[in-house]
Amino acid sequence: MTTLCVTGANERYFITTLAFLEGLTGRFPLEQVRVCDFGLTDGQRDYLRAAGLLLDRPKILPADAHPYLCKGHLSEYCSGEAWDSLLWLDADIMLGALDLAVAEGLAEGLQRSGKALALTGTVDRMTVGGMMEELRSGGNYVAPAERLLRERGVEPEMPYLSSGLMLWVSRGLPAQWAMTCRSVAQHALWEQNVLNALILPDPACVEVLDARVWQVYDAPLADVGMPEPRTRNGFVLDGRPVMTVHASSRKGHHLDADLALNFGEHVLKGYLRTFANPVLQQQHLRHLAAAVTRNRAALAEIGVLQPR
Repeated sequence: MTTLCVTGANERYFITTLAFLEGLTGRFPLEQVRVCDFGLTDGQRDYLRAAGLLLDRPKILPADAHPYLCKGHLSEYCSGEAWDSLLWLDADIMLGALDLAVAEGLAEGLQRSGKALALTGTVDRMTVGGMMEELRSGGNYVAPAERLLRERGVEPEMPYLSSGLMLWVSRGLPAQWAMTCRSVAQHALWEQNVLNALILPDPACVEVLDARVWQVYDAPLADVGMPEPRTRNGFVLDGRPVMTVHASSRKGHHLDADLALNFGEHVLKGYLRTFANPVLQQQHLRHLAAAVTRNRAALAEIGVLQPR
């Protein structure tokens, strides 16, 4: 089985993506990892292209396409890649127990059961109606999503699903996702809402994973521990190994940090999406430091590292 592990980044998320890629070391072969160009600079593209990681923006997308729309076109980004299973991870995710063997075991189960993909519900078991109400009450525009969900017959009581971690073994459904995203106006959580509208009418096509195991985010991040700090990926919640942690929250459990870190004669300045939990934050920063130290010359050449 060929498993491709993919994320996406724009200019702002490049430093976060460096930490993400370092966290894959020893977990996924580098030749099976890709980064979609969601709006990178020329230098950032050159860096990723030289490493064999870059997936160029599909021509069907305008140059100013929103990252949500880009993500919904995952099938277009990967159209020239060989894969039997396609693992998507948001760039502000850090791996725990998840590795190639775990991903391929899950993919084989999906294929045996005839399902198209696996992804998680929300950590708080949010319903579709509850998510729409929360977005509206926060001042977000969601009318296009509500219209599409009604047209597709999605009941408000159905569980809302997350697109932060997805494992696909189907090419047809991702292509439909891209086409439908283009037909729906931009709105809050654009591509994620469209995906819910596509898959919830056919629950047999999806394996819904436990977010507290597979994609821990929001308030439960505070309770994630690392009992053996020397083990790179040994995150635990509720006494169980965690597959991934995601620096995403509504309640202050992630940080949008403006960095200024010294690396010898250079300084790394820029944005990092990271964790408020100090155990997770320290591990995240270790990943970033390792990535920058090993690739210092190349990062200085593209201006990500600047002279002190």
